[in-house]
Amino acid sequence: MLARLFAPQIDALVERLQRGVALGIEVAADRVALAQLEWQDEKRRLARLLVGLLAAVWLAGLAVTFLGALVIIACWDTPWRVWAAAGVALALCLGLAWTVAQVQRLLRQGEQSFALLRRELAADLETLRRLREGEAPAAAPSGAPPADATPSTDPAHP
Repeated sequence: MLARLFAPQIDALVERLQRGVALGIEVAADRVALAQLEWQDEKRRLARLLVGLLAAVWLAGLAVTFLGALVIIACWDTPWRVWAAAGVALALCLGLAWTVAQVQRLLRQGEQSFALLRRELAADLETLRRLREGEAPAAAPSGAPPADATPSTDPAHP
């Protein structure tokens, strides 16, 4: 008798649990996909950073070599050798400065890594916190109604 009395409530509870688990799995799959996309972006950024660092080290070595040659050539008789060595050394130093600026820009971009995933996970945690405290979850940022919302039949509230 009690089983028949509570059967509709138990069925409704089981259905809600199933929907909740399905929604949780869907959200987790979305977060994993987002993490994969952002990891691909991060790998590309790190590869460019590595190339930039290698170029900076190589250009620094060349700049030091040519600056040393400039000092040696400055002791020779003709001033053309000095100007040529100075021009090459200056060009290498400018290349080094540009490369260092690019590497610094890439390093600053690292602070933005996984920003979208972090923001989504923070929103998920906030929703879970509100649900745990018994509050209604915050409205979806896209302005779309929740999936389980039913249209109102009241003409005053469309």
